[in-house]
Amino acid sequence: MIKKFFLVFFSLITFSLFCQEVITSLISDACLLNSSQHKSLSKTSLNLPFFDDFSYNSSNVNFLLWEQSSVRVNRCYAINPPSLGVATFDGLNENGLARDFSSINSSDPSDTLLSKKINLNGINAAFFMFYFQGKGLGESPENQDRLVLEFLQDTIWVQKWFSDGQSMQEFERVVVLIDSSHYLVNDFQFRFRNYATVSGNFDHWHIDYLKIDELLSASDTSILNDVSFVYNSPSFLKRYSQMPWNHFLNNESIELKDSINIFLRNNNASINVDFQYNVFENDNQIFHYPLIGVSRNVSVLDYDSIGNYSFSNPPIDIQSNVFNSFQPDSASFLIQYIIGTSNSDKKINDTLTHEQNFYSNFAYDDGTAESAYGININGAKLAYEFKLNRPDTLRAIQMYFPQMLDSVSDIPFKLTIWNDISGQGNVIYQQNVFPVHTTDGSYHTYYLDSLFQLVGTFYIGWEQTTNELLNIGLDMNNEANSYMFYNVGSGWEMSSYLGSWMIRPVLSMNDILSDVTINNISYKIYPNPAKHHLFIKTTLNNNIISVYSSQGNLTKRIEVNSGLSTIDIREFSSGIYFIEILNSNEISYQKIIIQ
Repeated sequence: MIKKFFLVFFSLITFSLFCQEVITSLISDACLLNSSQHKSLSKTSLNLPFFDDFSYNSSNVNFLLWEQSSVRVNRCYAINPPSLGVATFDGLNENGLARDFSSINSSDPSDTLLSKKINLNGINAAFFMFYFQGKGLGESPENQDRLVLEFLQDTIWVQKWFSDGQSMQEFERVVVLIDSSHYLVNDFQFRFRNYATVSGNFDHWHIDYLKIDELLSASDTSILNDVSFVYNSPSFLKRYSQMPWNHFLNNESIELKDSINIFLRNNNASINVDFQYNVFENDNQIFHYPLIGVSRNVSVLDYDSIGNYSFSNPPIDIQSNVFNSFQPDSASFLIQYIIGTSNSDKKINDTLTHEQNFYSNFAYDDGTAESAYGININGAKLAYEFKLNRPDTLRAIQMYFPQMLDSVSDIPFKLTIWNDISGQGNVIYQQNVFPVHTTDGSYHTYYLDSLFQLVGTFYIGWEQTTNELLNIGLDMNNEANSYMFYNVGSGWEMSSYLGSWMIRPVLSMNDILSDVTINNISYKIYPNPAKHHLFIKTTLNNNIISVYSSQGNLTKRIEVNSGLSTIDIREFSSGIYFIEILNSNEISYQKIIIQ
């Protein structure tokens, strides 16, 4: 079965009903593209117990335990994992790219997770325990797809367990007995492998809470004895994941939630759990919860009895002074959640951190796309609602268009701003631009060619000029559907796909770009305005220089090292352009005028 996209089509008659929203699987994983996967070079065997629950906040596995990996560690694809974080298998390689764009077959070999050598010598028997889930919030593996566990016997890999493709809402536990002399050696190794459609981010499997230890009693494989966080913590803001600091100040009562909810899972451990959170700014603690005492004690019953524990009665209160800062323009806070559990409990999953940022943009999403969203009709409109607490200047719009199998970077759309979408909407700005695809998870910034103030509620989005899917990034872990609208000619409707579009307005009373030179001693760009040539003087090596038009079109890209470089601009049309300078240390922008 060919599986490039998972779409739902309807046979409809009228023009207004023919269009639909479409969710498309990604062909890459930006988190892995920005990571540094490698193989472990250590030859030393590990001693028992071997344990990993993937609760570390990294997209890479722990290479003290794993010799080779092409999986992604994450907290966004699984449903009700036994503990915070899972290892996800899919159709992508270790660099987060599709293995073979031309492949149309399901069940090709894809990811491998290979353990380091483990010393099982001198024991009578051991157990291998892990939890697994097919699909979760990802894409469902088909029946011919597989997740496989193999043990190394001499030089041959022997299959010990497998699961055919299936869609699962819960994790299942698997226990494999290790009692053969072939494996009770000082250099035992195992590996997980999956078989998938390798042309994209398809056929998701998740594993969690993996343990190998000596088998002494039946209870060894039935009681985990662990309480853990389950998911990433939510934003403290009622509406946004982040917002400008000057729109938050003096509006704390309307922007802050009254309380938040954190989910815990008790895996057969003591029900007595202490909870606290602390807020830090620049490494200085500025707030502690609870207000009185070190921690709040709660009774967390076992998952088999109640499911995940929810702090709902009473909830976790948020005080209006939780972000007490004297920063004038922007601020960033680190929130640290801690649970206190019994001494026998695994401590690695007992701490959770979250950054609450207040910069120059509004955002509903968390910065990571699990899928792509599009509308498949010419003339369709997409509008995202935002609300200001004071008048402000809209200077740019950031959008994340993940690189897909079929690029639409040559297909224009009308970047649009509305101050009202009742009826067909009141357009106050339109600019023809093109999608700019990125493979590293970064947003492309569309700078507006004219600036104006906005007051109250406004909407940003686009009007399509073709029926091609533009495929904006969709964060499936933060729901903003109350503010997501589309119109195919019959009026505005709320988006039916849960999640948040990765579109962010940038607002500031001050210029976000220098008019003359970049405010950085590493770079100097001149002259400005320019007519025939543009000179770029740098002190750093390995720079990628990109020139964009005000419509967001990439017009030139060169790679330069330190020194003076020249860009011939005689073929450029007169107008405003933006220079992007990217290297391993930073990314900087400069607005220039070409006469």
